Amino acid sequence: MAKLKTPVATITLAMKARSEGLGLRATGRILGVAANSVVNWEKHLSAAISNWSPPAPAEKEITIEGDEVYTRIGENLPPRRK
Repeated sequence: MAKLKTPVATITLAMKARSEGLGLRATGRILGVAANSVVNWEKHLSAAISNWSPPAPAEKEITIEGDEVYTRIGENLPPRRK
């Protein structure tokens, strides 16, 4: 990964943590880096995404499935006391 001063292993861990749902600040705290660094890595790597993922064939249908998507219906209520 060109122009990145941080070890690749650290950036890889940050991207894995972010893809698993860990927040920016929490990722930074765990890895001992600023949250802005994590944002900058994401921006830098997203610019190179076309190098990692080949384009989908035009003649094929593509389906994207979401994982761990939550929908809130109604309102959040406090826990019931017994």
